[in-house]
Amino acid sequence: MSSSSSSSSQQEFVLDLLGLGFGPANIAVAAALTEHWAENKDNADPARKVLFIEKHSHFRWHPGMLLPDARMQISFMKDLATLRNPRSRYTFISYLHSQGRLVSFINRGSTIPTRKEYSDYLSWAAAEVQANGVDVLYGHEIIDIRKAHEDTVAVQYRNLATGEETVVRAKNIIISPGGSPRIPAFLAPVIQHPHIIHSSQYATSISQIFQKFDGIARPLRVAVIGSGQSAAEVTMDLRERLSKIPSDGRHIVEMIIRKGSLKPSDDSPFANEIFDPAATDSWYSLTSRNMREMKLAEYKLTNYGVVNPRTIDALYEIIYDQRLDTAVAQRQGKGAPQTEAWIEIKPYTEIVSVKTHDTPAAAAADLLLSPDNTPPRVSPFVVKTQSIIDRAEAEEQYDAIVYATGYERGSWVNILKNSDIAPHFGLNPLSRSVRLVPTSTTIRSQSCASSGSNSGASTPSNPSSAQSSPPTSPDIESFSKEKDSLPSYHEVHISRNYRLLPVGFVDNPAQTSFAPKIYLQGVEEQTHGLSDTLLSVLGVRAGEVVADLTSRT
Repeated sequence: MSSSSSSSSQQEFVLDLLGLGFGPANIAVAAALTEHWAENKDNADPARKVLFIEKHSHFRWHPGMLLPDARMQISFMKDLATLRNPRSRYTFISYLHSQGRLVSFINRGSTIPTRKEYSDYLSWAAAEVQANGVDVLYGHEIIDIRKAHEDTVAVQYRNLATGEETVVRAKNIIISPGGSPRIPAFLAPVIQHPHIIHSSQYATSISQIFQKFDGIARPLRVAVIGSGQSAAEVTMDLRERLSKIPSDGRHIVEMIIRKGSLKPSDDSPFANEIFDPAATDSWYSLTSRNMREMKLAEYKLTNYGVVNPRTIDALYEIIYDQRLDTAVAQRQGKGAPQTEAWIEIKPYTEIVSVKTHDTPAAAAADLLLSPDNTPPRVSPFVVKTQSIIDRAEAEEQYDAIVYATGYERGSWVNILKNSDIAPHFGLNPLSRSVRLVPTSTTIRSQSCASSGSNSGASTPSNPSSAQSSPPTSPDIESFSKEKDSLPSYHEVHISRNYRLLPVGFVDNPAQTSFAPKIYLQGVEEQTHGLSDTLLSVLGVRAGEVVADLTSRT
């Protein structure tokens, strides 16, 4: 089906597969599909008519973190296809060859590409799958999903440019929602302020914020909340930007972290095996929820709330140079140097509250929209903190806040629970705390799916840099028994091949009344392991989904 088809024709058209979102996960699926088509030209294919719907107007991958010289954390071989099929046309090597940079990349002497180059590779792959028969609608958003006749699901979507709405039916759906910024509770009251941004928006938003600082003579102070890779990268970039702004004092970038110091990510060979495709089987086959939690805690230092050692070295070098400049200036009797922005780290610190000034003059400064367009005279934010060590409280003012607190990955629940297919998975509009469980589990069910009355924190957990615990491996005995204090969850079963299973399917698949296959991508950390929200197993996972999708059983 051409993406330019009319609405009326799309209403009558039944897709074999509809993909919600077109990020790396679904691009990998599309790549595996085109190769499946090529290998099965003579067979009737149950997944030939496909369409992917993406809300952005063009392909984009973390544009807010495409900082100068920022590198990936994985080898180029963990791309969209290599681990599934090294001969694939969609490998990173194929991309380099097509761009005339293969030899230059080899001469570069590193298997780690820059984030900028990897983003371009993904954009190239998105275009390649389209050239090979995959339809993609950019600039459209999903607004409704409901059960339809002939064992299909009807999906309604809207053109964001024109407002035109269309309904299309599909036999199967893949939901790849990606992540949305995790908003700490203390930021919720002021989250709409234009000078508060998540790290995912940093590179695309920080220039507009800094433009409003033109003409300010006083020193500026910017807070970075978080202790992970994004927080460290943002901190160093902020220092570079602030150093270019003239001031009668020293600008400050302050990292506020709950830990005692920044911790290095563990990318040693044995630890990295947790991201191997084979590790997915091991993780999925665990029959105890407590063992899953133990394993997540043990390997947390491979990904959450940690910083690449190279980045730590670069950041420490900056701070050491600050200390050197201070010591030299003091010995020479010149006072502390004021020429560059400085980085400060506040360890063992938790944020109690974030408020804006409530005086009339400060209110105008808050939005930096004073009638005569003059720069603000006061910093818009007052941040109250408390020491984790001695509980001492302090207040500081900041001109901008960047929170690098990770991502929520529960939007798939909202997509399903408000549709009329929700009851097939034990969900309803009141469902809040939802946990994916593997079909092999023997965990004592604590589901409240029948009542839908339970409340609590939002959807499936995904640790963030702001909420990471200290780097300690838990005692296995502490996880050996089920704990009565564990919260209640709506439990939704998911297969090894990433398919959501309707209620009753595990006990009697033949009696299941809901035929369409609904797949999830990138949210199954609890059931499929730490690699699921990352790039490490994209290619292999896509192959498993396509194999399951195209099976006739």
